[in-house]
Amino acid sequence: MQNIFILLLSSLFWVISPEIQTKEKSWPAELNTAKDALYLNELEREVILELNKVRSDPKRYSKEYIEELVTAFKGNLYFYPGQEPTKSEEGIKPLMECIQVLRNTKPLPILSPAEGLAKASRLLVKDQQFGGIGHITRNGSTPQKRIEKYGNWDICSGEDITYGSFLARQMVIALLIDDGVPDRGHRKNVLSPCFHFAGVAYGGNPTYRSMCVIDYAGDYQTK
Repeated sequence: MQNIFILLLSSLFWVISPEIQTKEKSWPAELNTAKDALYLNELEREVILELNKVRSDPKRYSKEYIEELVTAFKGNLYFYPGQEPTKSEEGIKPLMECIQVLRNTKPLPILSPAEGLAKASRLLVKDQQFGGIGHITRNGSTPQKRIEKYGNWDICSGEDITYGSFLARQMVIALLIDDGVPDRGHRKNVLSPCFHFAGVAYGGNPTYRSMCVIDYAGDYQTK
């Protein structure tokens, strides 16, 4: 499944208040499926946790983290206190659409980490650390080829990329809103009932400063 990249929400910032910290602790501990995956760094493990939060309870995720973003939009500009305004392609439309989708989406299977998928994701991050964007490496390697390099997948597979975000929740929310992507392919990946495994890789990008790659599979056996 080929999806183009997304850059929205790169300047979001959250202040962690005591109320928010309490809210975070109330999510079920079993969602943190990557907590012992030492081949991932802390942020990469947090990305899988955020994905599992929204998949386990889409309605709650929308209410607690996404609906509050509505007041930050003025036309096509996104304003957040203390941050430079960010220009979106579609304005508030995809955000409102995302909220409606999450309210109507039933809980989905949570994702388990897979080392082979993480290695496949890291190949693309390494390829673009000196430049480039998109899903194809400079030597022509596709997401499917990279995923197959480190394991055997079955049922379905896919890949998402975010550029310019520095927090796990930023990345997941950007994928869910999917501004400027007509088919909302990133959102469909995040909310796909077909996927049961994921691998994450985070690194630098000279154009957008950071990038995060998520590879998914319905079933996966690392070689």
